[in-house]
Amino acid sequence: MLFVVQIALSFGIAVATVRRPQWGIAVVVLCGAVLPFDVVRAAIGTSWHPITTISVALLVVTLLRDPGQLGRTIGRHAVVMAVLFVFFGIAIVTSWYTGRFGDAGTIVLQLVAPTALFLVVRARTADQPGLPGVVARTLVLVAVGEAILILGIWSGVVTQPWLSTLQGLRWWTPDAPRMPGTFDHPLVAALWLSAAVPLSAALRAPWARALVPVLLVVGVVLTGSRTALFAAVFAVAVLIIRSRVAALVKVAALVAAGIGLVVFLGSAAGAVISDRLEDDGGSSSARFRTIGLAVEQWSDTAIVGRGFGASAQVTRNALIGNTFENPFLMFSVDFGLVATVLFFAALVALILARSGPVPVPGSRLASALTVVVLIGFNSLSTNTPIGLLLFLVLATVPGADPERPDPPEAVHTRAGLRGTVEAAL
Repeated sequence: MLFVVQIALSFGIAVATVRRPQWGIAVVVLCGAVLPFDVVRAAIGTSWHPITTISVALLVVTLLRDPGQLGRTIGRHAVVMAVLFVFFGIAIVTSWYTGRFGDAGTIVLQLVAPTALFLVVRARTADQPGLPGVVARTLVLVAVGEAILILGIWSGVVTQPWLSTLQGLRWWTPDAPRMPGTFDHPLVAALWLSAAVPLSAALRAPWARALVPVLLVVGVVLTGSRTALFAAVFAVAVLIIRSRVAALVKVAALVAAGIGLVVFLGSAAGAVISDRLEDDGGSSSARFRTIGLAVEQWSDTAIVGRGFGASAQVTRNALIGNTFENPFLMFSVDFGLVATVLFFAALVALILARSGPVPVPGSRLASALTVVVLIGFNSLSTNTPIGLLLFLVLATVPGADPERPDPPEAVHTRAGLRGTVEAAL
């Protein structure tokens, strides 16, 4: 019954926000950030996270509103969409025939639903050119909220959200030094915060563009993620270099940022990650072992994979204490190397897509760094909002797509049909 209510609410949100899609997308982002998968499953009794049902509802309503608009969007990305659909098909069929179809919900959560939301953003950009910028600023705003919450939890001012859920997870300890915010793992929080650093260039207030990256970097440090910290620091350096100030000011800002980072890493808060930089407890060597194991598996899984989740069984059989911790390696075992290469090639193609007339500052860098950081842990193979973040950031890369101007009669006809659908919805 609760799931039926969830479906009804999802379509209610999609219909209510049909004229202002940024609000529907904001609801998805908030749900992804503040509702861990296990919390949703315990509360609703279903493995369908609200971000999945709302994203699908938004796509359906977008299709009903203007089928041609969605069709043109898919047409402009015909090759990438074809590759993604082929990958989804291979993933689902492989999992079905290997008896691992029970985990297909994760594929929908991580890949299918985020792709639907990607299409919604791209399609609605045609009539709302500023939508990608709004999406970027929404992601930054949510990340800022997470960074402030992480600071509050670390300082003891705020109680850790979803504590009862976290206590049941393998990585959690009562004195866990790494802060997850409202997510179910510190690495997920780190990815969201680091992705928001380059997107902060899309903020309109100069003071926000200067202060927000600092706050986000502090939050990343408290998550204890080294890869995310490197990405965030690199993004800050790029933002400074690309800023419209004198060269001497840029040099001074870079020096000041470097000194500030060194001092912060030497503080009590910085110890969360500085200790991991000095001694990672064998994490790096374990990951190198998994790379060799994955290469060995490619002779059997180059074309046909073993089904979603099979990669975890492979590492257990090899008596390795961790998983592959790399979605490329995991997907190559689960779905086959060829399909995996196609999927990541599609991501790279979206990152390198040419800018449209309304580019979002920092979006291309954010997309590239997001892919780099998520490669460093299980990410896309877990029930976490990684795919949501990835495809939303990718949706902001080219801005609005240029279209040929329609004849006046076509414009009036389409506007009349759209108004009729919107009135009915």
